[in-house]
Amino acid sequence: MGLHALILPFLLVLTSVSAGSQSSSATNAADLLRAVEFRSIGPSVTGGRIVDIEVHPSEPHVLYVASASGGLWKSVNNGTTWTPIFDHQKTVSIGDVAIASTDPDIIWVGTGEHNNQRSCHFGDGVYKSTDGGQTWANTGLNDSVHIGRIAIDWKDPNVVYVASAGPLYRGGGERGVYKTTDGGGSWDLILEGDNDTTGFIEIVQDPEDNLVLYAAAYDRIRRAWNYRGDGPGSGIYKTTDGGETWTRLANGLPEGDRIGRIGIAVFPKNTRIVYATIDNRTPQTGIEIYRSEDAGASWTKVNEGRATGSYYYGQIRVDPQDPDRVYVLGTRFMRSEDGGKTYQRIGQGTHVDHHALWIDPNNTDRLLDGNDGGFYISYDGGDNWDFINNLPIPQFYAIGADMALPYNVMGGTQDNGVWYGPSRTRRRSGISNKQWENILGGDGFYSIPDPEDPYTVFTSTQFGGISRVDVLKRVSRSIRPREGGIRRNWMTPFLLSPHNTQIVYWGAQKVFKSLDRGNSWTAISPDLTTNDEEKIGGNVPHCTITTLDESPLQSGVLWAGTDDGNVWLTRDGGNEWTQVNQNIEGAPSGWWVSRVIASYHELGTAYVCFTGFREDDFRPYIYKTTDFGETWTSIVGNLPDEPVSVIREDRMNPNLLVVGTELGCHISLNGGEDWHKLTNGLPTTPVQDLLIHPRDGDLVLGTHGRGIFIANITPLRQLTDEVLAKDVHLFRPDTALAFNFIGNMFDSFNGHRRYAAPNPPAGATLAYFLKAEIGGDVTIEILDVQGEVVRELEGSGKPGINVVRWNLRESSSGGRRRPGPMVQAGRYLVRLTAGASVETTTLDVVDWER
Repeated sequence: MGLHALILPFLLVLTSVSAGSQSSSATNAADLLRAVEFRSIGPSVTGGRIVDIEVHPSEPHVLYVASASGGLWKSVNNGTTWTPIFDHQKTVSIGDVAIASTDPDIIWVGTGEHNNQRSCHFGDGVYKSTDGGQTWANTGLNDSVHIGRIAIDWKDPNVVYVASAGPLYRGGGERGVYKTTDGGGSWDLILEGDNDTTGFIEIVQDPEDNLVLYAAAYDRIRRAWNYRGDGPGSGIYKTTDGGETWTRLANGLPEGDRIGRIGIAVFPKNTRIVYATIDNRTPQTGIEIYRSEDAGASWTKVNEGRATGSYYYGQIRVDPQDPDRVYVLGTRFMRSEDGGKTYQRIGQGTHVDHHALWIDPNNTDRLLDGNDGGFYISYDGGDNWDFINNLPIPQFYAIGADMALPYNVMGGTQDNGVWYGPSRTRRRSGISNKQWENILGGDGFYSIPDPEDPYTVFTSTQFGGISRVDVLKRVSRSIRPREGGIRRNWMTPFLLSPHNTQIVYWGAQKVFKSLDRGNSWTAISPDLTTNDEEKIGGNVPHCTITTLDESPLQSGVLWAGTDDGNVWLTRDGGNEWTQVNQNIEGAPSGWWVSRVIASYHELGTAYVCFTGFREDDFRPYIYKTTDFGETWTSIVGNLPDEPVSVIREDRMNPNLLVVGTELGCHISLNGGEDWHKLTNGLPTTPVQDLLIHPRDGDLVLGTHGRGIFIANITPLRQLTDEVLAKDVHLFRPDTALAFNFIGNMFDSFNGHRRYAAPNPPAGATLAYFLKAEIGGDVTIEILDVQGEVVRELEGSGKPGINVVRWNLRESSSGGRRRPGPMVQAGRYLVRLTAGASVETTTLDVVDWER
């Protein structure tokens, strides 16, 4: 480290000098949390699920792109740059977007994705903006949960039709076709389904007669263990009087009890031509394409079996200038030139799983496509595509972080594999897409780096796939247990033992243990689930283990939770297991255990979360035990109605807890007695996983829709009752990295579509606590090994936690507060003077690892 590491002993034992209490001022949570600032590190290279695309009717370069769980984005320059415009509403999941043709500043958003996936998030009704998306108002239909489509009357923007698919995991709710004639002031249900599981997925208005509309009913319901994506309630309805009366169309359309999702398209230049794509399960033919040439009075099936789809897709579009050019969206992207009879696959070079298509009415070779991999543009009718990969909307399920300096983050995403990238870089331009690596395919989930081998990551894919990846050599090896008859969750948990990194645990319906890093496995538990025959017989794997954790205080103390509500504990490495969920008073019976976490501080302490996400119950459930599960206490406190996905306890401060919910991140400074939502730099977003870095004090969030966010919470980790009792306290800072940013001239030659996430401010972050406001100067001095002041900084006198950043530069000859050359690596003293109080601590500055 050099001479600066040889700090004189007296500098290490300097204690604070207090002048007594300051003027009284209550310190509240906002004062303590204002320094928690999140920064997004993306990435955007992964893409993310796009569910709808709309374009300004007279300005074709103004685009609106809706992400499944990443909000609504607006571009005024054809996708070169983007602005998120729906970040701070009560939900972030979107089903549909509509723009008024008579006034493009009027934008409607129907919340709650309509694609029926297991990762499909819920909404809270319809929103309206009258200023191009700058402000929003919720106009109702709060129990619609999932919106299929919105149609704004092209004559009167106050008349709006909403096709509500309704709740996904239960019957009832506000499902059907709703109409407002006063711009959302009130709503009338103008078309109901045949039963309480039938909603409406599509509403299309005739471009020539505004009183003519077509609506597609969709009979479906999902359970945690089963999905029914068809039923007798599905069908096509038509009105010719603005919704006063409706007729169910039949002549030539399929009949039966197993009709699935339906899409509709009307040719605008001759509205008697109507197309429909129907998922017909009755004869098991799958997707069928129908065409009507008499406005729906009769239909002809023109194709079956070529398109791919079902519950996850269902969109069909017709070229606005050519009635025979038809596009069908599904796993593959299909184009027909003969009225739907034959199809050619297009979209090569794009991601699969297509959900949204906009066709430029004035240049029909310009296509905008949204799929599971993001947003694409074609200028030649779909033969070639441009990937607009500057939208940071990846859907992470789980994340990890290693102990490199600086550390790397990694995590698995929906439909886009597992990614590995830096938490910060030396590049002036930030963290670019090219600095992220895809290390495993499929749907990605848990990713855990080997703490003893920085180049090895254990990671996973859907339904139990687990691999050991050499990141340096780009080699992966599957290590999944091969025992027959095992049930594996979509997001199968595994765990590296904190006591021995050779030991790996993996959960199916029973727990498996490996002593050789996954090369061989032994079952160490019986079936820990309810083994319910009905649920096992569903078409979604169920009665499986969803969460595992081993106590960091004692080897062999292992907790497990299941998707059917069981919580288990073994204290002897798996010889004997004790079921403890029956001891949790008030816990929902049979519901998904999203996490069970062992405490860093007390051997018998653990936390368990249940989620009602798959029951359409959006309340939080968190419990704590201090006696190995014999008794439990709810620590929900003042948490809002948001299903809890994950909880973490800080390994330094037992009172510091953080939870991730389906709508954000909440922190408790008092062990769960009360909670505070973190929003500084963090949009409304599902936080599916999180961690507190053990060395750097960073809170790292993996969100399902907006990528990864990082905020430093080092002061909160050191916040104790003793600190809060003091008038002034200086926190020990994290180690600072000494480096100069680097770059080259080509960084500035890449145009503005290039995506790069910001680095944190360079240098050291210095934080201090003030019980009350300081009226005079607050200064921070940096002293070297000789006790000489190398830099002086000014601080705030506000009560609470304040932050000052030092860029690791000495004072220049022009004054102690002006920056000069970079200091050398070593140990420094930090001295805070606030009024008459003086506090000191040490700061380590180290060189960046190369």
